[in-house]
Amino acid sequence: MNTDKQFKLGSVVGLLINLLIGFALYFLVSAIQRVGTVLDYNQIVQTVTSNTSSKLVWFFMNFTEPQFYAGLFSSLFIIVGGIIAWVLDKTNSKFAGFPVSYSSNMFPWVLASQLLSLTLTIFVFNFTRYFDQGFTWLPTFITVVGIAPALMLLYGPGLEKLLTVSLLASLVSFPTAHWLNQTIMPILEIPGVVANVSTMAITGIIVCAIAKALPWMKKTDAPALERKNRPADDLDSPLWAVRRAFADFSEPQFYGNELAGLFVVAGVLVDSVVNVNHPAYGSGVVPGILLSQFVAAGVGIFLYSQKFKDQGWYATYVPVVSAAPGTVLLLGGTLPVAILAGVLGGIIGAPLAEYLYSRLPEGYHITIGNVASMAITTIMVSIVIKFLLF
Repeated sequence: MNTDKQFKLGSVVGLLINLLIGFALYFLVSAIQRVGTVLDYNQIVQTVTSNTSSKLVWFFMNFTEPQFYAGLFSSLFIIVGGIIAWVLDKTNSKFAGFPVSYSSNMFPWVLASQLLSLTLTIFVFNFTRYFDQGFTWLPTFITVVGIAPALMLLYGPGLEKLLTVSLLASLVSFPTAHWLNQTIMPILEIPGVVANVSTMAITGIIVCAIAKALPWMKKTDAPALERKNRPADDLDSPLWAVRRAFADFSEPQFYGNELAGLFVVAGVLVDSVVNVNHPAYGSGVVPGILLSQFVAAGVGIFLYSQKFKDQGWYATYVPVVSAAPGTVLLLGGTLPVAILAGVLGGIIGAPLAEYLYSRLPEGYHITIGNVASMAITTIMVSIVIKFLLF
């Protein structure tokens, strides 16, 4: 065993730049504090069931629920960023960055499954009707980042596969998450994100088992893309560490590209400028969320850069979309909470995910291990910070 190789750290300069970006965004967004009437979160929730425009806004807001932004512009931006990244990848552009959707050429099918499963959830099964019962938030977003796109990547392109995974995901995702959020999470007093990522793990196991039994769910590969004349990445460089951090911001949507990640962060700034009471459920903790995420990404990439060299990819995004922002939303957007949540999440999230997904049986997508790690990491981080700071 090569111990030196196993414990080699990443770029210190890259870590410092990622931390600097996080702090810069923290103070920038804190300084905005623009309160407006357009896209007010509470107003959207109150009119979702009676106003088609509000329902459409809620539909798109779901695309950045995993990052805890739940913003209209951040969501539109990540979709556009993903499309641009795919076009650049498909045309073999030198500006393509990390291959979108993990070199699979499956981005159109991934996006189609997200749009279709979410359409079924919101417009066909009309799970947003629960807003009429006084709820101020509903976990309709889970199909966007759950088993539907994961299974498209696992099984490959095909209309019958798209319809199957989108329907199954829509049927089981919201009911499971809603039940967990209403019955289990209040008792445990832990961040609600635990219910959501636990749902992704539970429904992932169920839907994967169903898919394996369906005769038309046969694995096929998408046509390969030509990726010639692209220089190899220098994984020891500060630039790579920063690129990788931004890519982590688009990982939950299965895009995994730094351009898409940059677009989503830019979209958060637009959401905050439009109305500080729009993103992050009108909570006002967007600065702390952004800081915690860049700390988590920076720490994870710094500690586990060798894993990217050995395996080609590593789940450093896990705390970026779970433990870090979830703890901030639960305990407040102060600097100590944001920094501690980011550091602890960055240390724990990725290796725990590797441990879990490496033990999954054949035919189960590794995202099940990743989201299970999100649940466990969030519980651990929130408990430690409560003990240390409260």
